[in-house]
Amino acid sequence: MAGFFSYRVTIKNLWLELTSPALPKAVEYQTININTNSLINGQEQQATTSNQITEDDKVNLPDSYNLNVPFTSQAPFADWNETFKEGCEEASALIVHYFYEAKEFTPQIATDEILKMVDWQLENFGGHFDLTAQETVQMIKEYLGYKKVEVIDNPTVDDIKLQLAEGRPVIIPAAGRMLGNPYFRTPGPIYHMLVIKGYTETQFITNDPGTKRGENFLYDFDVIMEAMHNWNEADINLGEKNIIIIYPKLTTSQ
Repeated sequence: MAGFFSYRVTIKNLWLELTSPALPKAVEYQTININTNSLINGQEQQATTSNQITEDDKVNLPDSYNLNVPFTSQAPFADWNETFKEGCEEASALIVHYFYEAKEFTPQIATDEILKMVDWQLENFGGHFDLTAQETVQMIKEYLGYKKVEVIDNPTVDDIKLQLAEGRPVIIPAAGRMLGNPYFRTPGPIYHMLVIKGYTETQFITNDPGTKRGENFLYDFDVIMEAMHNWNEADINLGEKNIIIIYPKLTTSQ
């Protein structure tokens, strides 16, 4: 029976991989081309937010887009102990950080980075537990040193697309079981975070740290939008719908 189950899982995984559509070519991070970080008379230009998106912005969005964002699982060595089981917020933040820094993960590097962020939480939050979007922003600012990190409430699909087209991966807090990811350990996480790195005409391209097969994992637009919920201890389904945007650090050349 065990052998049959293992064989069935292998067949299912192979089928999912074979039926995945071709993805748009991945775009490398280029600091100078990020127009929302441009300088005007020495001052940083006001960044686009969801309530500033114009109809022209939406019309000019490419039909598909994909950022070349590095991937790590939140359990890089597949050790799903309690520390790494709760590591999706750290892994998601690091995925975006490594994109901006043009770095790549190894399992050991990712493990060390996640554990250092856990230590920071123990010292600053008094424990390692599910983080709200706002607490995740605080960690990203204070630990990773980003000056501009924001939570955007009630985003639309076009809001997310615009952030991606402007070169910024999007962190999504979610009711994990609503995502329906077939690679999650049953029944899946109550709360989860993942990174959207691109989109096709019908789906978001994600780096989902909740599984070792999370690189370039595709979710339908409506799945992400319905599952999007900030942490709510009483009921995850009552959590606000929001996203986290990390703006790259300015350099002297900008």
